[in-house]
Amino acid sequence: MKLNRNYITPFVSLVFLVVGISGLLMLFHLFDGYTEVVHEILGAFFIICAIFHIILNWKALRIHFKKGVFIPALLGVLTLSVILIISERMSPPVDLIIFNKMIKAPINDAFKALDVNYEKASEKLRGNGISIEKATTIEDIWINNDSNPEEIIDLIMSE
Repeated sequence: MKLNRNYITPFVSLVFLVVGISGLLMLFHLFDGYTEVVHEILGAFFIICAIFHIILNWKALRIHFKKGVFIPALLGVLTLSVILIISERMSPPVDLIIFNKMIKAPINDAFKALDVNYEKASEKLRGNGISIEKATTIEDIWINNDSNPEEIIDLIMSE
């Protein structure tokens, strides 16, 4: 299959808009819970589209490389990225702090805070081949069962 600008350009443009808009919505916490999945999945698709775009426009991009305009842009983006990462590490979001505290809290306290019935959750987990025995925290459940956190949380929280 030959790459064609007639297909790549509209895709890269539209996906860029959706990823940009969903990023802004996430920044301002609008439609939380809906925008994250769109942003993440289309962000991955955007990378694929961008690679095709770069391949199609390689000759023109080489001219920019020769002019040296990519070096300052690269340094600027890297600097901003490092600043954002460091600030996030120094002051993590409240929801991440709460989540980390919740999964490390004693299991009965965590279930009580989540308004989850211990017996029902235990039964649901057992029904999915996940043992709750020897677990003192929610984190222990996925570690002891060689599972992933998202699956365990989804099972615990679903009625």
